[in-house]
Amino acid sequence: MKTLHMLLPLVASCFLLGCSSPPSSPTTAHTPGKGSPERAAIVAEVKAAMAKLDKKPVVLVVANLKVHDGWAWIQVNPQSPDGKQHYESQSALLQEKAKKWTLQEWMPAEDGTDYKAYFKNVRNKYPAAPADIFPQ
Repeated sequence: MKTLHMLLPLVASCFLLGCSSPPSSPTTAHTPGKGSPERAAIVAEVKAAMAKLDKKPVVLVVANLKVHDGWAWIQVNPQSPDGKQHYESQSALLQEKAKKWTLQEWMPAEDGTDYKAYFKNVRNKYPAAPADIFPQ
């Protein structure tokens, strides 16, 4: 009986801490929380890709971010560091390989873009990208 009383707290803590099964990856798209390493890595890659196109310093305000199975879709609203100048919204598809996010494609932002056709083409070009990361 004494052994049972000693084991009960151990079993209870394992249950409460979830040690009965390893952590699993989300089965649906999720939005990484502000300040999370995953979100920071994705935003850093987008910022680096934007810097290659335009050298002006920007702060990226994340309007939309969905991540699933190593793929991410992000929409950012760039602005000047002082917040006084706002630039054209940008959206992109990213893929994570070997723990590094890489921008795969920018979404065109031109007026008259057929976004339904664009997303159909992106889905054909990147068939491994989960459908639930893309805007509905």
